[in-house]
Amino acid sequence: MDDKAAYWASVGLSALALLLLVTNVALVSGNRNLQIEINQRQAAINNGVNLSQLNNGLVQALADIAVKNDDKDVRDLLTTQGISLKPKAEQKTDAAKETKKK
Repeated sequence: MDDKAAYWASVGLSALALLLLVTNVALVSGNRNLQIEINQRQAAINNGVNLSQLNNGLVQALADIAVKNDDKDVRDLLTTQGISLKPKAEQKTDAAKETKKK
């Protein structure tokens, strides 16, 4: 009788171990997929930061050219994108006013 109980106990524990193994494999696979997705999102964020820096440089260069050459087309382009320009004389005056305030 003890052999029969031990047999069924070992079968039950083996089935439980097999179920735990399958669960573990499924969780590891799910975690791996989440890790791949997170890495892809992080790469997109990193690319966005680089593109943002490039965009700021491009806007600054366009603004400098528009002010320097008094280019109305470039000014209009920047204005349509929500970027307002001040002529250099106004910028110097504003900087002088802020220096006097300090």
